[in-house]
Amino acid sequence: MEPVRFAIIGCGSIAQKGYQPRCLAYPEKLALHGCFDQDRARAKAFSAESGGGRVYGSIDEVLADPEVEAVLNLTTIDGHFPVTLAALKAGKHVFSEKPIAMTSAQAAELIREAEARTLKLACAPSSPLGYEQQNVWARIRAGEIGQPHTVVGTFACTRLEAWHPNADVFMTHGISVAADAAPYPLTVMTTYFGPVARVFGFARIVVPERVLQTGPRKGAAFRPSIPDHVMGLLEFANGVRGFVYTGWSGRSDVPPLEIHGTEGAFALNPHNDGAGIRTWSQSGHEVQSVPTPPKAMKNALDWGKGPVDLADAIRRERPVRCSPYQARHVVEIAEGLNESSRTGAPVVLTTRFDPPEPVGEVAPWE
Repeated sequence: MEPVRFAIIGCGSIAQKGYQPRCLAYPEKLALHGCFDQDRARAKAFSAESGGGRVYGSIDEVLADPEVEAVLNLTTIDGHFPVTLAALKAGKHVFSEKPIAMTSAQAAELIREAEARTLKLACAPSSPLGYEQQNVWARIRAGEIGQPHTVVGTFACTRLEAWHPNADVFMTHGISVAADAAPYPLTVMTTYFGPVARVFGFARIVVPERVLQTGPRKGAAFRPSIPDHVMGLLEFANGVRGFVYTGWSGRSDVPPLEIHGTEGAFALNPHNDGAGIRTWSQSGHEVQSVPTPPKAMKNALDWGKGPVDLADAIRRERPVRCSPYQARHVVEIAEGLNESSRTGAPVVLTTRFDPPEPVGEVAPWE
């Protein structure tokens, strides 16, 4: 197929270390046409490292270019909604970094705009497309662990300000850490078991004063204004029960993702592919490590899979797997956890989505 010509908006660390090298690994599906960043020097360096491509002077220039078919929105969290909306209004397909928007209402507006213009809209994370994640999903569907009944997901990293130069942006915009970090376990969990019907949450700020420890603004102090620590109970519409734990307050060794069934259980990573799969029987104590699918990356996330799936969906006129409906639902889960923490009562969720199609034997990126 002819590669989809795309432009990157936002050339920061996630673009440089994550999306750029992996998108360039699929030249038969993706062609980087250009990039834009508010820091023009950074955009020029990014373009040079990518092997050329136009360096745009503004977002408007990107969106006015008829050669650009799709936009990869890698702006900071507060830019996801306005940049994606502008791109859709300009007739561009979009892949957005997560969360898709600051609120589920904004996400719904993006979906309406994409539907009205018959455009493809997709959203990170693409981790459910990993070979290990797909392998476990297939084995669950085949009944290997019996009837699933419980799923536990976590994503708790070390103090964000210790390694991220713009940690304050993440802690002063949006809903909570559940909207930025929790999408990794939540997206895999909802891929496996569908939408969540009800949540009960505990959200709070546990580190009220922080200081940036890296980057050009090192030493700048800030106070988080949204919860940096969230725990919640999940009641899936299909009857499965779940627990999610996420935070920017310290690393956790709680298993990243466990799925328990009546006959056995799986454990895997909801972020990285190739990190290993463990399984055990509910009638014994022995835990076994099972072979990692041979095509899996070694303990890494292939950031390019989501954009490649979008490109394939554009050319084949099929639904994307990194669904905006699922991304909106994940945002509503985060909203519900915050609201439940505030009121002390469970929150019923209203959004739903159709589960994505399994990748199958031959993936779009192969």
